[in-house]
Amino acid sequence: MPAMAEMRNNMSKEIKNFEWSSLLDLTGKGLSQFNAVDQGLNCSQLMRNAELDFTVSLKPVEFSNSNGQKIIDKKLKSLVKNDEEILVSGLTDQYHPMQNESLALLGDHFANKAGLSFEHCFSYDNSKAITFLANTGGSFNIGDDKVNNYLMFNNFHTGRDKSKINTTNISIWCSNTFMQALKDKDQFMIAITHRVEYNNDLEQIIKSKIDQALQSNEEYKEQAIMLNGKQITESDMLKYFVLVYNPQLLNEFEKAGLTYKAFNDVNGSGMTQIKRCYGVYNDMFESNGKTYKLQNTGNSVRSDTMWKAFNCVTYNEDHLRGGSDNGDSRLKNTFTMNGADNIKTRAMNTALELV
Repeated sequence: MPAMAEMRNNMSKEIKNFEWSSLLDLTGKGLSQFNAVDQGLNCSQLMRNAELDFTVSLKPVEFSNSNGQKIIDKKLKSLVKNDEEILVSGLTDQYHPMQNESLALLGDHFANKAGLSFEHCFSYDNSKAITFLANTGGSFNIGDDKVNNYLMFNNFHTGRDKSKINTTNISIWCSNTFMQALKDKDQFMIAITHRVEYNNDLEQIIKSKIDQALQSNEEYKEQAIMLNGKQITESDMLKYFVLVYNPQLLNEFEKAGLTYKAFNDVNGSGMTQIKRCYGVYNDMFESNGKTYKLQNTGNSVRSDTMWKAFNCVTYNEDHLRGGSDNGDSRLKNTFTMNGADNIKTRAMNTALELV
């Protein structure tokens, strides 16, 4: 019996439909109710409709001593939302908050100049992170698979994260994301430190970086076409997942035959993610002893190519990794340059090497 057929045969007879909410659905009303395109809103209006037009300011840290006496620390500051809610403490006067309104105005400015269309605005991490998504119009098709290119304007009120502007590509079929980090993350990402004040000079730097970021979409399109042109076998696909998550296991997998049976013989770090990607390739997902039929993976519009294998990794990172983790955490993992994005970059680079 072929390995993939055996995989399906070994799975529970009671297969239930499993549809992790699409990445965009996780943002709730931030995306579903406040769509700038449908309502003809610019970025600033979108922000206000999403009730994210709050201000942040630095206030002296206050605390009470053992005698109940109120003490004001003149050196340390708290970042306060609307003069009421403390978002983070322990800052100094060197920290310069960037207002959401400033980032929104910046977005509107470049929307008019570059033809950007702001579609979505949402917050996560208890209002400490704000994201604006602007469609650049740089969509492309890989067969029936459509990919849209977005600029992400991210503002952070964490006391440590820089405000960032970078690009991401989102598949409309499965809401998989891939930030345009490719070979050089810093080349296409603009980081605005909170230790400098926002001014016209900084705006010019940002504009030049945005122009570079928009051009990078063409590079991603060329790479996607290249991956889609590489037909792969089951063994090729499994080898790819191993190389992405733990290359040190490759020898053991090769000895076991690079088939589904290898999961019974190989142990080590990364095995859970390798097995999940293998399952995504077959529209299957196992969790807590149950087997689910995955929905909206995008496999229906993709043939057995390296492009499909790459999207299995991005699907796993965006939708499955972390189990039933809450949407707030998933948004944070997806729309910030974190470990998940590093894995996606490794997945892209590995796929290109194999092609």
